[in-house]
Amino acid sequence: MNKKIRLSRKTLKIILAICLTAAVAITAGFFIYIYVVDKNTLGREIRIYQQEVSGLTVDEAQKKIMDAFNSRELTFYEDGKEVYRTSMKELGYSLDENVLNAQLTAIKQERDAERQIIAQPVNFRIGYQIQKDQEKEKAALSASHFNNKERTASVSASISYEELKQQFVMVKDVQGDQIDEGQLISHVDQILDTTFPEDLLGSEIKIEMGPSVYVQPETVVSEELQKKLDSLNGQLKKYRSTTVTYTFGPATEVLDSAAISSWIKIEGEKISIDEAAAKAWVQQLAADYDTIYVPRTFRTSYGNDITVSGNEYGFRIDQEAELKQLLEDLKTGTAISREPVYSIRGLQRNGKDDLAGSYIEVSLDNQHLWLYKDGALVTETDIVSGAPTPDRETYRGAWPIPYKASPFNLTSDVYGYDVKVNYWMPFVYGQGLHDASWQSSFGGNRYKTGAGSHGCVNLPTDQAALIYNTIESGYPIILY
Repeated sequence: MNKKIRLSRKTLKIILAICLTAAVAITAGFFIYIYVVDKNTLGREIRIYQQEVSGLTVDEAQKKIMDAFNSRELTFYEDGKEVYRTSMKELGYSLDENVLNAQLTAIKQERDAERQIIAQPVNFRIGYQIQKDQEKEKAALSASHFNNKERTASVSASISYEELKQQFVMVKDVQGDQIDEGQLISHVDQILDTTFPEDLLGSEIKIEMGPSVYVQPETVVSEELQKKLDSLNGQLKKYRSTTVTYTFGPATEVLDSAAISSWIKIEGEKISIDEAAAKAWVQQLAADYDTIYVPRTFRTSYGNDITVSGNEYGFRIDQEAELKQLLEDLKTGTAISREPVYSIRGLQRNGKDDLAGSYIEVSLDNQHLWLYKDGALVTETDIVSGAPTPDRETYRGAWPIPYKASPFNLTSDVYGYDVKVNYWMPFVYGQGLHDASWQSSFGGNRYKTGAGSHGCVNLPTDQAALIYNTIESGYPIILY
């Protein structure tokens, strides 16, 4: 009995020795494993952006990370449905190998310096640099990948003239759903730039597509466009509200809003006046109311009508200046009353009558003169006119008396005279009305004899004084 007990203890010792040896061997093996792993790899319990890289060398970890990044998927959703799927590699995105290698090497060096028997789990966020192949990205995000439905183009806001309303109206913009490849690329880049710092190697990335990646209307309803609409309708209103009343003394000619409205031209968003129509109107106005440089029909004091061809008295509208002024007037939206713009103007007028009852009439055949003022006869008198020879006859026609002078010296180197008169009223080419104290009488046929003047109209002194004191600069005289 005692012998058996002693053997059992011996066996126990052997077993204990074996166990101790095994324990030492296991412990030694464990430390050797830790040493080898920590020395040759990034270490134990290590992740990069949640990617397991424990026990991997720098190169192995680099390859695993790059493979994970390249294969990461992007899924595009539109109207709640998946419409397209691609990967980072197909998108042209990749990690810079040199930067990644340097970051992993730095991690290994850091781990080497801080070896621990019991490794604690660590998740590193390392520095990285993204490389992009723009051509591949453009190809991967081509609009052709999104032909999952029939797409409509955007419609820009615009201003249109509506004939029925007789005004401009706003046509609102409409957002279409055609893909704007540039906007889509920017949208994807922005999402990825936001995602990578926190989730470089995660699962699929969902890209929601909406109006921000569609072709936008070039013009949208805006405060600026509304102001333009208001301005156009305001301009229309002004054109349609304008009237121009031309005054010809007490007589008038009205250009009404209906005529002006017919000149309005609308081309797209542009309003203009048909200048050809306005010009034609001004031409007709001139044709109706110009009185100078055209044969003048005149009713004499004898009651008969004559035609005076040498007509250099009257009014002439400056058509170019009048058209310019009219186009400016049309923009005002007001009722304007004014004279036409004249290049030449007479003393006064009443409509197409540019004498208005104030003129001097001279009948050369009858050697008689009449002075009218505002329709009333002021005086009449016999005269002596130029001798009826080519070099001394008095010119026939109609002219304004440009000025008057008292006294005045009449001189002529040709005829050799130098005489002082009290009242001088020239009308044309050195000829004029004046007193002639040297004449013994007036009227009759005296002008055909040596009493005839060198072209001037000789008057009795009292009549010359009366005429001089009645007329003013520009007074018309008609000689026939």
